[in-house]
Amino acid sequence: MKPIGGYFELELKKGNACFHQTPYTFKSGRSSLYAILSTTKPSCVYIPFYICGVVFESFAMAGVPYKFYSLDENLEPAHLPVLEQDEYVLYVDYFGVKTACVEHLSERLGPRLLVDCTLSFFTVGNGKSWFFNSCRKFFGVPDGSFLYTPDGIETMVLQTPNEQYTCNHLVKRFNGHVREGYVSFLENEVWCDGQAVAMSRLSEHLLSLIDYSEVAEKRRSNFLHLDSLLAGYNQLSLSLPDRAVPMYYPFLPDRPIDKTLLFRENIFIPTFWKDVLERDSAGYDFEKMLTRNLLLLPVDHRYDCDDMNRMVDILKQLL
Repeated sequence: MKPIGGYFELELKKGNACFHQTPYTFKSGRSSLYAILSTTKPSCVYIPFYICGVVFESFAMAGVPYKFYSLDENLEPAHLPVLEQDEYVLYVDYFGVKTACVEHLSERLGPRLLVDCTLSFFTVGNGKSWFFNSCRKFFGVPDGSFLYTPDGIETMVLQTPNEQYTCNHLVKRFNGHVREGYVSFLENEVWCDGQAVAMSRLSEHLLSLIDYSEVAEKRRSNFLHLDSLLAGYNQLSLSLPDRAVPMYYPFLPDRPIDKTLLFRENIFIPTFWKDVLERDSAGYDFEKMLTRNLLLLPVDHRYDCDDMNRMVDILKQLL
């Protein structure tokens, strides 16, 4: 029965924007991954050593074993394993700039490829392989993930929207309290676990109001501007493919830079991923070096060339 009277809800009319065309939504990237693993039931999945440790939650929930593989200097598989029956490969579209590698692997592996697009929201499914992303890593929403299946394959369809989340960090940042909202941000990350429930209604509405063309244009422009100023200092050579939309500008200087010095300048640089250094696996020196030294410079739609120039000026002083 519809309630009448009482306090007001958010006055949030749903918009018409819609970037992803898939019926499958989940609360988080690891929730989407759990749905894929539960559907495909692999005997083993090969995953890159350079990956966020939260994916292990999805594997544990689905009861699926995994093995690591290494990356080369282009963030592509150094050597692909020969797959046995019911074995799969997971590859990360790193920072939204590895679309060519994704297409190559998809042509080769077809439905036995799982593409982790949590760092590349604008990558869409191609009908050949599995693709899943993460909305909150790109936009001010509490949760959400879109999942694409290979043509002709269905996964669990979930009717129950997620209601376990907090928006305190979004409100605090909206009011200009960036550092104060970080604790709430971490709290919401805990809520975005691998439980198989659909995206929240709030995230659906917020995502429907975004100008995706403008977002993509700004991200590409900021990336290219940084590259024009920093390419000569960058030990990584990762170009921006046509139509690709980056998450960050991955900058690898020839010496470590203390991120706390950037933090003091109100420049917040994440570390991907600290747990890589704690894994009990021999080798993978390149991946561990990336975790220690790679600077992921923000290029998102909140910023312009002046902001990019400020970052570059500070970085050059530190170099």
